[in-house]
Amino acid sequence: MSLNATSTKERKFSCVKSTRVELWDGMQRRCLMPNITAKEQTDVWNAVANYVLEQLLQYKGVRIPTLGSFDVIQKRIQAGDKAMVFQWPVFHLATNLINTHHLVDSNGSLPAHKKLEPLRRAQVASDACVPWQKAESCIRGTMALISQCLREGENVALVLRDLGVLFIEGTRVEMKFYYDVLEMMCGKEDLQNAVLKVPQLMDTVVSRVAVIASLISSGRVVIFPEEPLASPKHSGLRLGAQAAPGEVDGPVVCKQAHVLRVQDVAPVQPCAHADFFDVFSASCQQSRDCLL
Repeated sequence: MSLNATSTKERKFSCVKSTRVELWDGMQRRCLMPNITAKEQTDVWNAVANYVLEQLLQYKGVRIPTLGSFDVIQKRIQAGDKAMVFQWPVFHLATNLINTHHLVDSNGSLPAHKKLEPLRRAQVASDACVPWQKAESCIRGTMALISQCLREGENVALVLRDLGVLFIEGTRVEMKFYYDVLEMMCGKEDLQNAVLKVPQLMDTVVSRVAVIASLISSGRVVIFPEEPLASPKHSGLRLGAQAAPGEVDGPVVCKQAHVLRVQDVAPVQPCAHADFFDVFSASCQQSRDCLL
């Protein structure tokens, strides 16, 4: 699903309400991630995202067991009579997830001949200030919960801080990167020129201030990693923005047994806030409309 940009005045944020669905009988979250707090889970995934970003900025790929692989490809963009070649990040979902849940990854599987270095668990654990066994357990436990959500027919979003958001909606898989990540990899001016001439490039971008559930066609999504309960102003639902009255804070996966907290969105009053991404997206959308 493309990121539908509108003008700043028309752009609307959403308020979020929480509902609950049953998990599988006889198993709790803590069975999958024993002695791992919500804060530790968030810290581990933040460290994973930071490691992946470091590798991508060196134009190197990395494989994350049970999740998938991040890689860098040469992307050729034809802008009029001029061809531009960028080092572009891509994500390939793990084959076992694709086969188990009959998913469709727009990037396909990682080519069989390509071997990527695995995630360095020791570095991730060090950055997250946890033992490496706990870091590995956290990653595998989170993926087990994501897999269970997919079995239950839920849409899922995995937020990777400073990198982007992985969306699994229905059978469709899509990784969207933050615009500044592409700027660092492609060069600010070169990327801006390419996007102005080929606005469709913005379809692979997600805004840091986006309400995640609003990017899902059904408006309903389970978000990982869960947020610590003691973070009332740092909801994982709106990236980079303070929670508004009525929004649900705390973990996406509740502490009670057998329940998940699911987010649904509804439109509210327009927000006057705008960042460069909003204005730039609006400009790109206008350019695209002119081409149609």
